[in-house]
Amino acid sequence: MKKKNGFTLTEILICISIIAVLSSIVFGVTARMKKRSLSLTEINAARKLMVAYHLYSADNNGNLLEGYRTDPRTVDMNGMPLSFPMNARYPWRLMPYLGDPRKELTVNGNEKAWDAGENQAYQISVMPNLGINAVMVGGHYGSGSPLPPTQRMISAFGKFFVSNSGEVDNPSRLIVFASARKDHDSPGYFEVRPPRLTGPVWSDKSYDPQNPGSSHGFVDFRHDGKAVIATFDGGAKLASEQELRDMRFWSNQASITGDPNFTIRR
Repeated sequence: MKKKNGFTLTEILICISIIAVLSSIVFGVTARMKKRSLSLTEINAARKLMVAYHLYSADNNGNLLEGYRTDPRTVDMNGMPLSFPMNARYPWRLMPYLGDPRKELTVNGNEKAWDAGENQAYQISVMPNLGINAVMVGGHYGSGSPLPPTQRMISAFGKFFVSNSGEVDNPSRLIVFASARKDHDSPGYFEVRPPRLTGPVWSDKSYDPQNPGSSHGFVDFRHDGKAVIATFDGGAKLASEQELRDMRFWSNQASITGDPNFTIRR
């Protein structure tokens, strides 16, 4: 009787094991490549956002875009005036200088803001991919500002924010924009805040994406524990939580004094 050719159970199990190992390797590489692609896309968007930011400054005699300030001249995509708070947040105020707003403002899962129908203007204003360092760069003029840039505050604390391009001490380090989120299920936010102002702002515990965004000043370390930052010189890169606890990244005063633990004091 002729013997039939075939595979033994051991051979089949070995083949299955090899396939499983190869699949896990391919899956891991693919996941890493996807994460890297997302971070590179965000870095590219951050660089383009800085181009728009400096175009605004050039059109305004070197004065910087206020981090948060009501501007009744702000209009939507159809040229219709926007009301508060949309006209106070940076996305719509910077919109005329952006090449492709959808790609430069919403690139990390918050693209749905553009498909929000009648609520589109609000959603775009509240959840851009990157938040602006509003308090320290340009100044936060809103009613909910943790440190409004009034003359009284300047007299008490000194010039704690930069309002003109000529004031910046270290352009390659000063953060203008950073990856932002409001909550764990809300990618993007219109502002980010430094680790310290007149007191601690960030939690002393390590970043946890399940915590409210306010626990780390709305900065989102979504890229394997790092956030995209856009600096005043137009550069963009990834930075870790440990790096960004250094106030010299956030405050022109901290940079001038060389104090990584700088706190605004009278």
